[in-house]
Amino acid sequence: MTAPVPVPDVWPPAAPIATERLLLRPAEARDRAAFVALYSSPEVGTYIGGARPRDELERAMPEVPGRRPGAFVVERDGAMIGLVTTLDRPDAEQREAELGYLFLPEAWGQGYAFEACAAALGWLAEALPGTSALLRTRADNAPSMRLAAKLGFTEVERYEAYGAEQWLGLRTP
Repeated sequence: MTAPVPVPDVWPPAAPIATERLLLRPAEARDRAAFVALYSSPEVGTYIGGARPRDELERAMPEVPGRRPGAFVVERDGAMIGLVTTLDRPDAEQREAELGYLFLPEAWGQGYAFEACAAALGWLAEALPGTSALLRTRADNAPSMRLAAKLGFTEVERYEAYGAEQWLGLRTP
């Protein structure tokens, strides 16, 4: 077994990552309300095992939520619209990171997820050369399945979790 991917050694990036329309950056206190909205959204909850109650999130959410190595707030026009994560997998037999993403429903269908995920994968490739990426999504989430294919992920397996069939994909460097 190889050593875990040292994401903390390269996090945060020297500067936010800018794309044509977005900015990927570490979380800040001003993002708290958007984090609450994201995790309490019934639409988002459909794909992550259910929405959490807003009042519970308001009480439990730290002042600066989502501040951890490999987690990017996705900002558009000065406001958080989503979250992309590239988390290390210390139990992996090879150098791997897991890509995750959540976007507020009003940001769906506009190509932001592809733009942000592609930028995060680009950062990962530069920061940790040779790192493979995994992506998990519900098999019945057609937009996420299209995104996985567009990002270059190929199916590794399907399995049951959270009451639905899940899809696991791999993207090698």
